[in-house]
Amino acid sequence: MGVKKKVLMGVVVYALLLFFVSEELRAERPVQPTDYLLLEFLFGVQGAIVGGGLGFYATYWTLSIVQPCPTAQPERRACELGTSLISLIVGPNLGIPPGATFLGVALAGAIVGVQGNMLFAFAGSIVGTIVGAAVAGNWVIEPTDFSLVVNPVTMAALGATIGYNIGATVPSEFAPTYRVMLFERRF
Repeated sequence: MGVKKKVLMGVVVYALLLFFVSEELRAERPVQPTDYLLLEFLFGVQGAIVGGGLGFYATYWTLSIVQPCPTAQPERRACELGTSLISLIVGPNLGIPPGATFLGVALAGAIVGVQGNMLFAFAGSIVGTIVGAAVAGNWVIEPTDFSLVVNPVTMAALGATIGYNIGATVPSEFAPTYRVMLFERRF
């Protein structure tokens, strides 16, 4: 197939996509909780990252208060290294589920007006963190590119999003009163 035919075919496919996408964007229908799944998931990922960091620092500070390191220099370094390693393993796994649920998915739901199930969201984030740790920790499968995507952060956000949207509703007062048109055609 020649270059001109490929370009022409690309233009035709682009025009068809533009026509159908713009027509779909203009279609009005009631707002549904599933309209915000991607937004909730992305907020869940960010919340899980923040929650994991907060979990690390909270665990480090707690261990430093409960079991302070000795003042002698060689022992202090070893003690701080041990405290950091324990905090790095335990802290994020304790902080990721509440971060994904409350700092992520529930926050996104509150912003857009989705009233979801917080208990299922938290349970889903816990299950997602465990599954993500099992896959990313190479307990289930051999290390692949798949384990870069399936990790405790993304799986916690996915579990929280799914759990939050079980029985979710959008009250009528949160229905958008504006309309965005990306493309308009006139014949």
